[in-house]
Amino acid sequence: MVDVVKTSVPHDSLLQPSLADADFYDAYQAPLKDRALSPTEIFLRASRATPPWVGMAMALRNRIVQRLGLKNVGSMRQSGDKPADAYLVGDRLGIFSIFAQTDNELLLGIDDRHLDVRVSLMKSQEKIQSRYVVSTVVHMHNRLGQIYMAPVGRIHPFVVRAMMRRAAV
Repeated sequence: MVDVVKTSVPHDSLLQPSLADADFYDAYQAPLKDRALSPTEIFLRASRATPPWVGMAMALRNRIVQRLGLKNVGSMRQSGDKPADAYLVGDRLGIFSIFAQTDNELLLGIDDRHLDVRVSLMKSQEKIQSRYVVSTVVHMHNRLGQIYMAPVGRIHPFVVRAMMRRAAV
């Protein structure tokens, strides 16, 4: 089984400037077997390896939040079928929009009236041990965002770790 461990948001991540006023953030790292994979390729593999229980949780989430006027973001597995290098800033990738891309980092996000989420998938540049880090930052806008994050903040680590373990990258 792939060893996924809690870590800090990388110091050179595009997320660093948003940490100071974040309401929630975390980061997890895992070994990267194939250094040739781009951050987008890693994300696509992870999203396609989403465990069935995460899909069921997302479907339940979408049904509940639509009644509150929030976005139905779809499914983590709904990643597109085009090549990884065809995705550009502004495109949808699974439940997220692409906000930025570099050779070593993919910055994804969702903006809604109750909160904004940013997810970074960053490859290490270390030559000794290849790894990648998935970092999440959330900024809540109102009480609904706080209520939403109460259960989601507790479930989120299980979702991220499960996807990273199953990604086989």
